[in-house]
Amino acid sequence: MEILCVSNGHGEDQVAVRVALELEKLGAKVKALPMVGVGSAYEKANIEILAEGVQAMPSGGFVRMDSKQLVGDLRGGLLQLTRKQIGLVRDWSVKKTSQKRLVLAVGDIVPLLLAWLPTWVGGCDFSFIATAKSEYYWRDRLGKLLEVKPTWGGSVFYPWERWLISQKSCKNVYVRDRLTAEWLNQKFRLGVQYLGNPMMDRLDQQDLGLDIKADDWIVSILPGSRVPEVYQNWDTLLQGAEILARHLPHPVHFLAAIAPDLDPEKLKQILQQTGWTEISENRFRHNSSYLYLVSQGFGACLHLCHLGLAMAGTATEQLVGLGKPAITIAGTGPQFTRGFALDQAKLLGLSVKLIDKPSQIGGVIEQMLQDPDYFQLVVENGYERMGLPGASKAIANSLFMH
Repeated sequence: MEILCVSNGHGEDQVAVRVALELEKLGAKVKALPMVGVGSAYEKANIEILAEGVQAMPSGGFVRMDSKQLVGDLRGGLLQLTRKQIGLVRDWSVKKTSQKRLVLAVGDIVPLLLAWLPTWVGGCDFSFIATAKSEYYWRDRLGKLLEVKPTWGGSVFYPWERWLISQKSCKNVYVRDRLTAEWLNQKFRLGVQYLGNPMMDRLDQQDLGLDIKADDWIVSILPGSRVPEVYQNWDTLLQGAEILARHLPHPVHFLAAIAPDLDPEKLKQILQQTGWTEISENRFRHNSSYLYLVSQGFGACLHLCHLGLAMAGTATEQLVGLGKPAITIAGTGPQFTRGFALDQAKLLGLSVKLIDKPSQIGGVIEQMLQDPDYFQLVVENGYERMGLPGASKAIANSLFMH
């Protein structure tokens, strides 16, 4: 079996890679076309990329967050790149080989369209992992969210999206949570599947070798990964960390999960400017609090912590999926804007406390600590919204069987 993964974002690439690695274990030959960026996730996993369809855009892949970013991408050749990518998927899809072929679209309607278009000219079948949408954006199990406008057409999946995934050539559709699967199947009879969320896979827990006492608090700091936005987020989160430490009853250890591509010297400079002193390599102290820069051990940071301070996308979802609450601070973007943060809070429910400025953290922490049931509810909510590990293998098995 030969599979072409088409994905349109950094988080989407990660999901596709997790499924692709499981497909390779089953004997499938996998290639990839990352529509955004240069496909570093595929490259690290040694998955072959259709390199002629790859080009970094000025926005870094966040054109949906900011119209100015879209203008920059258009000037940078976005239309020409998209035309080339359409041709590459068509050529791969229509090529006749002895092996069964399938295009696997991961993300939203853009890769879904690319997977569907070749079927007009005899292309192969396609499947879809819908990472971008969830019915939780406008409802929960009790009904419609009061502060949210009704969805157009009765679902976050627009009628044309539902039409695409109902086509005969669309063999499998996997959604990110059980509520979405139940809603689409009961209301629209679409036959989508929920096999878990691949975002929760490969979050390995490892020993970071930290000297932390049993009563100490552990807080993960998740600043995101997009430069230069991440450095502004970092400064904001450090302000929040100082306030948070004053409102917790025991010493606090902050685990800063830092993307490998970030400049550690820039992060250290901002740390020192905000009063932190480096006492050993990548270990800092401020009053009675400690902070560790962790560039290798992202999963461990999420597993070890009691809660998170976050201005990130996928990382925040993974934190919540592990049963941890997140305090998120609305940023200026282009990725982590207030609008993005509001949507994320709707998606993740009671596990996320969204604030506008670091000074509000004290009140949020006191509210958490005064509610004896809150942390247990967060565990249950995280499982409901994000699922358990194992989805990548389940999806790969499902694809391989069809």
